[in-house]
Amino acid sequence: MVKKYRVLFHGLIEDKTFFKTQMTRLGAPSGTVDKIIREAPIILKGDLTLGDARQYADVVQDAGGMVTIQENGYYEESTRIDSLNSFASFKDITMCPECGLKQPKGKICERCGFKLKNEEKGQGKQNTSGH
Repeated sequence: MVKKYRVLFHGLIEDKTFFKTQMTRLGAPSGTVDKIIREAPIILKGDLTLGDARQYADVVQDAGGMVTIQENGYYEESTRIDSLNSFASFKDITMCPECGLKQPKGKICERCGFKLKNEEKGQGKQNTSGH
């Protein structure tokens, strides 16, 4: 049995336009973002490990949302709770090591233009020492 958690959205920290822009950039449909704002408090994601819930909550907070993590109970590992909303997985999000912006994975940071490593192909920093 595994303890599971859920992420609850309570409202906005930033203005509505900023939140909508950020969440849409992260893959949330505009209509879904409107529903989240309108129906707060609302469960954004359930059936998460604590680590996954923290990462998910961080992304939503960075977008301007006020969230909390609640214990969801114990479940068999194969048990899943249907989410009310579907967003890009936090695994599809990366943080720029140069400026700290959390953003969908890509080749270049949207804020500062830093060249991000290609994690999907398993490429890390290239060895420039000639070995």
